[in-house]
Amino acid sequence: MDLRNASDAFLRHCRNGRNLSPNTLKAYAQDLAELMRYVALPQSMAPTTPEGLTSYAEWLSAKRCLAPATVKRRLACLRALFHWAERQGRIAASPFRTAEICIRLPKRLPRCLTAGELRTLFRSRKNAPPAIALAILLLFTTGMRVAELCSLRISDIDLDRRTLRIRGKGDRERQVFLVSSEVVAELKGYLRDRLRKGPSPEARLLSSTGEVPTTDRIRRGLRKVADAAGLTRRITPHMLRHSAATSLLEAGIDIRFVQRLLGHRSISTTEIYTHVSDERLKQAVSKANVLARLSAG
Repeated sequence: MDLRNASDAFLRHCRNGRNLSPNTLKAYAQDLAELMRYVALPQSMAPTTPEGLTSYAEWLSAKRCLAPATVKRRLACLRALFHWAERQGRIAASPFRTAEICIRLPKRLPRCLTAGELRTLFRSRKNAPPAIALAILLLFTTGMRVAELCSLRISDIDLDRRTLRIRGKGDRERQVFLVSSEVVAELKGYLRDRLRKGPSPEARLLSSTGEVPTTDRIRRGLRKVADAAGLTRRITPHMLRHSAATSLLEAGIDIRFVQRLLGHRSISTTEIYTHVSDERLKQAVSKANVLARLSAG
């Protein structure tokens, strides 16, 4: 199999046949460009065999000095390419079937905002442009990804049922709920102003032009709000998603409901937030220091 031709055909398939997000397509293109760089090296072992895959993984780690998460992503893209090539009959079997490659990722807890930071951020957001203020509100109260928020259409909103229809990774749909009357009221006011300008129901919620708003625009807007609020940490949209998940678990919501709300395919992805809750529990117990209180009495 010619890897360059197969890579080009795979990218076309992803762009036209799988309806992947622009960010995912960009990442795949970067991953496959890395593959082409490796294949062009003299005496490189093509990663079309288990041994070649191992050699490629070692090159990514040792020669390119990439982080384990990046190496894992490069290999995940290659796995998807070979899986597609196998279905297409371009190869008999994917070399990943018998390859033994283990990339260990360092365990890192999701970065969440404290209750104080959230209160400060939400006070500050009221001075932001309406679209950015609404974006911050929806990111935290629904836990959706920033790319999902950017692709949200006016027709995806059902204020009577207080639901949003979200198109997540892999074009999987799910519903999220607007349980707060404050959120519904703000969304109604925002839509009232938007609808005066006559956009179609298929227009994007956060774009006055009808085009998909960029995730960078939301990130920059959030950063400005955080800076204006005096928050010293770099606040990102994904931190609001993490904070939403942790808040729900701490409120006693069943983890499988949180999994559905966030659109996680595997429960193991959601389980990382239980560790955050455990860490906060540990901090709370340490702060209480019940034995010291008993001794003081």
